[in-house]
Amino acid sequence: MNRPKRTAILIGLLLCMGASTIMQTYFSSALPAISSSFKSVSFYSWIHGSYMLASSAVIILSSGLCQRFGNKKNFIIGSLLFGIGTVIAPFSSSMLQLVIARIVMGIGAGVVVPATYGIIGQQFEKERYSSVFAAFAVVQIVFNGLGSLTGGYLPQIASWQAIFYILLPLELLSFWLVFQNLTDSVPVMHSEPFHFRRHLLMILAILLTTLGIEQAYHQQYLLLVFSAVLLFFVVWKDTKNGNILLPKEFATDPLLRNLCLQVVLLGAFYNVCLAYLPSLMQFSMGFSADTAGNLLAVFVVLMGVGSVLGAFIKIPERPTILIGWLAGLAGSIFMPFFFILAVGLLGFGSGILMSVLLGYTATRTKDNASGVNSTAHLIRNLGGSIGTILFQFSLSYPQQYYIGGVLILAVSGVIAASVSLRFKHILNEPKA
Repeated sequence: MNRPKRTAILIGLLLCMGASTIMQTYFSSALPAISSSFKSVSFYSWIHGSYMLASSAVIILSSGLCQRFGNKKNFIIGSLLFGIGTVIAPFSSSMLQLVIARIVMGIGAGVVVPATYGIIGQQFEKERYSSVFAAFAVVQIVFNGLGSLTGGYLPQIASWQAIFYILLPLELLSFWLVFQNLTDSVPVMHSEPFHFRRHLLMILAILLTTLGIEQAYHQQYLLLVFSAVLLFFVVWKDTKNGNILLPKEFATDPLLRNLCLQVVLLGAFYNVCLAYLPSLMQFSMGFSADTAGNLLAVFVVLMGVGSVLGAFIKIPERPTILIGWLAGLAGSIFMPFFFILAVGLLGFGSGILMSVLLGYTATRTKDNASGVNSTAHLIRNLGGSIGTILFQFSLSYPQQYYIGGVLILAVSGVIAASVSLRFKHILNEPKA
């Protein structure tokens, strides 16, 4: 495929991810205005939680469908579902109807994610993965910020529905760029039947785990413990039965397993920084809201700088990943003494890891990019969700709790990255 077509496809994928990202942070900021508009607090947390539930639940299933029917078909279906949710959401007359629209959008996003990774695997050389993931990281950072800003101001100057009218043309452009330039790929035909029951059990386990995470925000942990045990059981059974659901690379490639452990830690690391640094600065350190906002902007900007530099550093991936974790470790150590420097190092290290770690994980497969990368995407989100649950106690305890927790995450990342240097880079062939 020629370069202009590949560039158009990448722009389409970036716009698609940007639309999904801005919608998540938009609702986080706009929920009070939306609740006031409906004169109801019913299903308040579900406006955000339903999207996370739906998207997480279908990722593994849609990875299998990408292998059977091709990435383009799944991207089209997922984009259409997300678009349908975007169209019906502004016409909601109750919180429940808006939750239903969010579920449709979440299912669409869950279908699009594996297709997006599969398309990246088809269209770009592995040597360029870090650059591609750096672009995704920068877009995610920018649209996260835009979502927070528009969620605060747009409902006041227009209406909370206005965001959907703004994003719909963006989604249509994304769809058109991918649809027009991506050729149909021949699906990988499997001789074995599609194990729908196993997929259904996996969906149930992920759904309950995500719901358990939501409940844990309200100090109710029983469902999370139960669902985590169920998810472990499903994964263990799948491994014993030849990896029907999860990619076989996880059974044959110890380096990939190590990288996925680091992805879990990364999800927790940068999410607890984004979620709790503002509260730490205001409640524990006595900073004003303006100062806290400016310092968080330093974190975000340097995260973008780290993502871009990570894509162009001419150093092998694993040493670069170690540098990213060491920057995060230095930031956590300096936090009590040189706070501005610490915030910058935390953001810079997170940015390097977002591009290089995720890009390197994407290289650990020969022909199953959608499965490997979407699984990594899922465990990063779960790691971030569990990390933010554990760190919610930092709101009630002195700042040493938060700083100590970030330090533990950074040290764990450094150890895991150091261990990864022992593994051979060569891909292991799946066992027959």
